Amino acid sequence: MDNETVKKNVSNKNQWLRILYMILFAVILYLVMMLVTVVVIVQLLFALFTGKPNEDIGDFADDLSKYVYRIVAFLTYTDDRRPFPFDNWEQDDEQETNDDEDDYSQSMENMGDAGQPGGDRRSDPNQK
Repeated sequence: MDNETVKKNVSNKNQWLRILYMILFAVILYLVMMLVTVVVIVQLLFALFTGKPNEDIGDFADDLSKYVYRIVAFLTYTDDRRPFPFDNWEQDDEQETNDDEDDYSQSMENMGDAGQPGGDRRSDPNQK
């Protein structure tokens, strides 16, 4: 890396804006983890006294765990989308799942005989 590239990256306004959002979401994550602790204790008490966890709290905990995942993905640069309140609470998880399945299917089709005895012959009859 040369000095010019470093200067350009350090002076990039978008990087500094993202850093501010990351600080904000780090604080939100800290608060949400305290809420997760409360949910764990309440579910433990429900299970202890009624024999099973509360379904409504379980649904809330499911949404909460997805939100924690979105925050961590943003903080680790895995995802550039900012979580709630800057985006929808419920993101299109099904769309992401379908995209992943399509990618997997396409890679399997393109793989051909890779890894099989006899070499790496593709499924395409024109390719040898």
